[in-house]
Amino acid sequence: MGDYRITISMPCFGRPKRTVRGINSILEQTITDYEALIVGDGCAVFQNILDNKKRLLLPFPNEAKVVLENLPQNYGSYGYHITNMNIQRAEGEYFLFMANDDLIEPNHFEQRLKYIEGTEYDFVYFNTRIRPDGGYVRKPILERHCIGHSELIIKTSFLKTMPPHRDKYEHDWDLVGDMLSNGAKCRYIDKSPTYTVMSFRHDEEEID
Repeated sequence: MGDYRITISMPCFGRPKRTVRGINSILEQTITDYEALIVGDGCAVFQNILDNKKRLLLPFPNEAKVVLENLPQNYGSYGYHITNMNIQRAEGEYFLFMANDDLIEPNHFEQRLKYIEGTEYDFVYFNTRIRPDGGYVRKPILERHCIGHSELIIKTSFLKTMPPHRDKYEHDWDLVGDMLSNGAKCRYIDKSPTYTVMSFRHDEEEID
């Protein structure tokens, strides 16, 4: 643990253009000493991206560890299996989640690390921007339906002690509930969001 300042986990299934956009937004980060675990959930679309990397920003940062792989089978249920796998193999001091149809700003890692590195907090949570439906800023609260993976940065050593993600919807809230039940020290940061949630409309999705 601690080989990298941060690990980001992105399970991937479908949504090829959004997936490429999301990967490139990771590669554009102002902080480069990170680990990115980008894993397809037995997805033929993602395999096509791996076989044709011309759309990805290259070269990858020298200080970063970027893992791009596709599982031989599909586990489904919102990438829960990949999430559990990435948590256990994470080598970053802190951990971030990302959906493959979402987008992060270039200062995303930098902003989130700023408020947890060198502190007593087990996790810190932030605002996110919700698009395309409404284009509003979600200010999370520690209640079901009101916070999820996109708002969190977590100390990896603490995260590894939590129960695995379940094979069901809302496993992100279950994680928050588990952390709180285990006495997590946490803090809310009311700043402009650097994470944009794009997953509320899929009718415009393309197939390459």
